[in-house]
Amino acid sequence: MIENCNNKKVIDYPAEIIFKAVFRNKPYTMESIKTILHENERSGSVTSKESSGGKFISYTITAVMDSEDQLNKICTEVTMLEGFMSMF
Repeated sequence: MIENCNNKKVIDYPAEIIFKAVFRNKPYTMESIKTILHENERSGSVTSKESSGGKFISYTITAVMDSEDQLNKICTEVTMLEGFMSMF
């Protein structure tokens, strides 16, 4: 990652990207995220952590992205899954 003259972070692609998505705890969400990565020809890892009450679950998604467009496409598809709440 580098900074341009406006102090905005610029990612030098291809780059390993790590982001988290929070969902209501529903079955098959992890499999759906893995399918999104596979359909976009990305290999990567998806790990999860349930909230203490089990109502919510966060997924950490790690994959090498070739471009910002590819990253945006995958993030958009993840946000469209049932139970999506937040991404960071």
